[in-house]
Amino acid sequence: MKRTTTIAIVVVAVAIILVGSYAVYANFAQGTLQIELTDLPQSWGNVTQIYLNYSAIEIHRADAENSSSWTTTADQGWINLTTILDVNQTIGSKSLQPGTYNLIRFKINQALVTVANLNYSANVPSGTLQIAITQSGITVKAGQTSTLLIDLSIAVHGSVDTGFTIVPDVRATPE
Repeated sequence: MKRTTTIAIVVVAVAIILVGSYAVYANFAQGTLQIELTDLPQSWGNVTQIYLNYSAIEIHRADAENSSSWTTTADQGWINLTTILDVNQTIGSKSLQPGTYNLIRFKINQALVTVANLNYSANVPSGTLQIAITQSGITVKAGQTSTLLIDLSIAVHGSVDTGFTIVPDVRATPE
């Protein structure tokens, strides 16, 4: 009888430890969000290169009720869009609390286009881009990596004489 009681106590103790460990893991472990960027070919006219300088990329947690729930997921940088035509390029990775994230935002600080081997500044009318993530957001799970693909479809309008305008069409999709 004493042996049965001892076994029961050990089984209960192990169960408590396992449940407690899972609760700690589920509540405090982080997952990783990887941000990738791609550009589908568009009509660029005589433009041969497009360079974008973007601000830090931030993501918003879906269950947050205030604007302070934005987390920086990638630092600012430059990207040559011709290097990512139909190719995904990782531009950032960040450990995040598990949960669903529904918005991503960044600002295009500067845009340059190349025509006949010369660079020209280009205007981006909606410089700040805030994008709703498709499929009701991206879910980050503890101990796992989730990938979010930002698809930039860029149209270029104008000329050397009139100036250039870049019109982005942006979509963010969980992979």
